[in-house]
Amino acid sequence: MQSKINMRLIKFIICFVLIFSLNNNVKAITGIGPVEFKSATFDWFLAYIRGDGNITGEVGFRKGSPGAFAVNPEGTYAFYSYCPLKYGSGGCSTNEGKIVQNCSKGSKARGGSRCKLFARGYKVVWGGTNIKFSRKFDEQVVRSVFKQNGWYTGGTGGFSNWDDKYVVKVRHAETNEDFKAMSSKEDYAKELAMENCQSKFKSGCYLYSVKHKGKTKTFAKKEDTNQDTVKKLQDIKKMLDEGLITEAEFKKLKEEILN
Repeated sequence: MQSKINMRLIKFIICFVLIFSLNNNVKAITGIGPVEFKSATFDWFLAYIRGDGNITGEVGFRKGSPGAFAVNPEGTYAFYSYCPLKYGSGGCSTNEGKIVQNCSKGSKARGGSRCKLFARGYKVVWGGTNIKFSRKFDEQVVRSVFKQNGWYTGGTGGFSNWDDKYVVKVRHAETNEDFKAMSSKEDYAKELAMENCQSKFKSGCYLYSVKHKGKTKTFAKKEDTNQDTVKKLQDIKKMLDEGLITEAEFKKLKEEILN
């Protein structure tokens, strides 16, 4: 009897520790204190609520579902995830810790401070406010809520010149899910977008497009080079076996494929 009581007590303690640890982790990444968005990061929040990666557009026309939004206290840099509308509700998972980490990385590279979680889905969690936006709203409602809480007063800064930024899109080969990142440095934007994709998928992520100053360059999906080489060798070996090519021709083709 005593052993059963002790076992129950141990299980209770373990559950309590896990719950306490989980709550602390959630609080650790959630922002508190003052935050004031600049005009560019506010536009980025509108894109987040809209559920897409575009910096312009009417908020009421929803493209997908917001995942998580992180911002630095200066309001000069933000990073977010969203789930495209084609995947439906619950079609995407969100790694909030990774969103905060990517935001902090970009913020520090620009002289800013560490980012914190500002919103989870349609709910603003900064400072424990838990203000939830409806899926049907307009931009003025968002502006009004931000103004009442002192989060946005119309200040400029942050990504003030959107056209001068590199907008990089990384796509997952199997699901066609897109992951975007933006930076004044092309390589850094590529790195962030790739990390965001790989945080969800271990493989199959490839560079899809780079947009800069209104011009977009797209890239084709890279096939597996090794598998492609093996298939070509198998094809010419079959041609040799069937007498369609000579031994000399086979060797020449083999060298061309391997080189």
